[in-house]
Amino acid sequence: MRIVSDEIHAPLVLPGADFTPLLSLPEGQSGLAVFSPAKGWNLAGAKSAVLMGGSEAAAAMRALPPGLEYTTSHLGVRLHTAALVGARDWLADLVLDLDANRTLLAGLLAEHLPRVRWQAVEATYLAWLDLRELGLGDDPAHHLREVARVALSPGPPFGAGAGYARLNFATSPQILTEAVTRIARSV
Repeated sequence: MRIVSDEIHAPLVLPGADFTPLLSLPEGQSGLAVFSPAKGWNLAGAKSAVLMGGSEAAAAMRALPPGLEYTTSHLGVRLHTAALVGARDWLADLVLDLDANRTLLAGLLAEHLPRVRWQAVEATYLAWLDLRELGLGDDPAHHLREVARVALSPGPPFGAGAGYARLNFATSPQILTEAVTRIARSV
């Protein structure tokens, strides 16, 4: 068995948490890690990533499909390089903004939707909301889109299960506040 670690969100580790790359572990040396600035710098449309193998993964790297190395976009490589080299201060500001929004979301949920359960994330900008106690059925995202006019992603396609929805809190505090208050009014 081989581990493939998706480390694309690694630049978005929030204050109070640490990230341990797979390939930094002795046990991870037969694994593969995928990295891209796509999420941290919002460059998902720029087709570029890096696949790295541990010291015991040479055979796995050789077994990759031929041509994989040249399917990367030249523009993507340039944009990702510029982000990694010249936009670290921008990323640091983004991480602070995400941390502030994570704190804001916790307060908004406690105040307006105390029956909604969630675990504050240590990285990224995605909050998994357990909405089962609100009685919105297996797909609460549908209700929220149609009634509250707030678009969340349904939980099941992401493995979260029925009754869950994914909220992206990488937005302005005003929009986040409006979204949570609309959800609260809809239930």
